[in-house]
Amino acid sequence: MKITFSPVTRISGLLSINLFTDPAGRVCEAQVMGEQFRGFESMMRGRKITDAVYFTERICGICSMAHGYTAARMVGQLYGSEAPPEMILLQQAMLGAEFLQNHIRHFYLLALPDYLDAAVMGDATLPVPASSHPEPSRLHPAQQRSYIEHYFASMAAGRKCHEMLAVFGGKVPHQHGLVAAGVTVPPSADRRIQFQSLLEEVSEFIHGVMLPDAQLLAEVYPEYRGIGAGPGHFLSFGLFDPRFGGHFPAGLWRDGALLPVRATEITESILHSWFEKTASEIEPSPAKPGAYTWVKAPRYQGMACEGGPLARKIIAGPAHGFEPPRALGVMERIVARAEEAALISDWIKEWIRSLPLHGKYIVPLEKPVASRAFQANDAPRGPLLHSAAIAGTDIESYTIITPSTWNFSPKDEAGGRGPAETALLGCVAGPENPTEPGRIVRSFDPCLSCATRLLDLDGKHKMTLNTLV
Repeated sequence: MKITFSPVTRISGLLSINLFTDPAGRVCEAQVMGEQFRGFESMMRGRKITDAVYFTERICGICSMAHGYTAARMVGQLYGSEAPPEMILLQQAMLGAEFLQNHIRHFYLLALPDYLDAAVMGDATLPVPASSHPEPSRLHPAQQRSYIEHYFASMAAGRKCHEMLAVFGGKVPHQHGLVAAGVTVPPSADRRIQFQSLLEEVSEFIHGVMLPDAQLLAEVYPEYRGIGAGPGHFLSFGLFDPRFGGHFPAGLWRDGALLPVRATEITESILHSWFEKTASEIEPSPAKPGAYTWVKAPRYQGMACEGGPLARKIIAGPAHGFEPPRALGVMERIVARAEEAALISDWIKEWIRSLPLHGKYIVPLEKPVASRAFQANDAPRGPLLHSAAIAGTDIESYTIITPSTWNFSPKDEAGGRGPAETALLGCVAGPENPTEPGRIVRSFDPCLSCATRLLDLDGKHKMTLNTLV
């Protein structure tokens, strides 16, 4: 039986899934379909490279700082500028605030309603569609009421994260304080106090409410530690600068071994994506036979790799006191995200305390010293890469590979499925029972706004096929 869930709700962007079940109702084949067609790579061409920070921030309203931060670091490489330590610390604090907001929002607003009874949710006038899962919640009513109270409290905590970022960014999303040359708003005493005050409240919520809530949910639904496991290969480009304490290292986790990462090992398949390759370009092809998504299929050494908090937890390992996960499914992703939020909130406190009042937060950019560069680091959902080629100060080509492109990629030439498609195999699904598929897909925190491309009004726009540095 073919079952289509469209659209998948409580995610960012437009996503549908096709599931094919056997007579027992278990999924034997899956297709995740990114249906939102945008594309910042094309609109970047011909613009000034220093504008990359502002433009790429608009890729996503949730992780705009991650794109701006990555673009700013890449521009610094092109100009040969050396970022002072205090500038990096301030940028990291801003990026960390965005991570906290994203993780809080995902757990409470997007994932949690899948585990609460519709009746209890309705009694609390929860402003989301009532859960459609047929099984009653295993949480007793008092626990559910507590979760609903925390649901609403999470909105206030998430807002404070945005206020933290706006202290130095000016506004959220798409902050203006971050520029290619650094941060335009220095950490004066009043701004530092304002940021720290908000951070204390957010940190208290994460440590005292969110982390216990995530751990309780995993205890009540222990089988979901195994349900929804991906391909077992995990990738991270690293998060935060290791020189200042508090960071996640880059690495590839494959077959129980931790290996280094090289951007030159990354390829992208378009076999099942709505694109056609010509001699040197990729053209949109929405009627392409066998294609079912606008998302491309990035592979590392030919492997589909999962990214995100669970990947960072596995790769960081004992360095952060993490025990090896018992399984690699839904609840491991949820708990890893909460644990990561707690760590980052603690790290930000130290970074803010370390900022000198009269440090150097802007580095003048005189002229480019290179014509190509790339910057790879992690965003909330996983590996993020920006690569650019310039002529003078103008952009000739710009490539972006986002986390959801990794996690929600289609099949490749070898028949290898992307992480989300792999995770859906074996789950129970029926036309009136989207429980397991919904929980699995949402555990990746999908954001299809980042993962898709651009089409002009005539449907003829061409995109350069870039090669990574």
